[in-house]
Amino acid sequence: MGRMLGAFDDNQELDRPDLNKCPDCGCYFDGDNCPLCGKECPENMRAGNRPAVKKKRQRRNSSSGRVTFVDWYHSWWFIAIAMLLFPIAGIILLITSPHKLWKKILFIIIGIIYFIISTFGIGNFISDIGEMFNEPVDSSLTREEYIEKCETVSPEKFYRSADGYKEKFVSITVRVTKTLTYSDNYYADNEFNCYLCEDVNGSEFKIIVRDCLLADKQKFISGDVITIYGEGAGQRSAYDSEYTDWTEPCLNMAYVVLETE
Repeated sequence: MGRMLGAFDDNQELDRPDLNKCPDCGCYFDGDNCPLCGKECPENMRAGNRPAVKKKRQRRNSSSGRVTFVDWYHSWWFIAIAMLLFPIAGIILLITSPHKLWKKILFIIIGIIYFIISTFGIGNFISDIGEMFNEPVDSSLTREEYIEKCETVSPEKFYRSADGYKEKFVSITVRVTKTLTYSDNYYADNEFNCYLCEDVNGSEFKIIVRDCLLADKQKFISGDVITIYGEGAGQRSAYDSEYTDWTEPCLNMAYVVLETE
């Protein structure tokens, strides 16, 4: 008697080249006729005439039924807690864990995003991501085209409606009161020099100007009166060496004219 192919274990060959095989029921047997269905074995299914069958490869996947035990200190929940309380220990546990590499990388990416959001806030995180892919000012226009698109507004109007002018073309005349650069012990932006400006009449309407000049690069000093052509940037914070901070409306400066008497 033979036995059906489906009765073979995974670690056994899927063929018996030394036996005949029934083409109907798949039974392996000696002799001319199948012991199950009685059909005579054709020549092409007899031992020695059949083509070789490849050995079945075992797949390793999550549905194989195998249970893999992971030490409790390598479980995801413990690694996450360790990351929050003891980051270095959490990283070591993650690296030495038996988890797949892509899962480790994904966990690290999620951890970095969580750290940034929890430290700087979701709003600042999204804003910073957006600024990475957007130019602060439109460089596709010529100077003349850019200036023509700008709406002339007063410092007071821009100050009171800064969010309404965000990403809009604005022309404004102000006086420089402070340079907010690292060399001057002020911190406002890691990429651009910034100036704190006020109304020419000396009112309390303060504006932070980011130097995103596309032409005529120059440095201004306190007391300079400048006419700025730029784009509104909403609100921006700045602070000094004593970590005294303030938040004012911000304008990205694309072009500028230094007013002279």
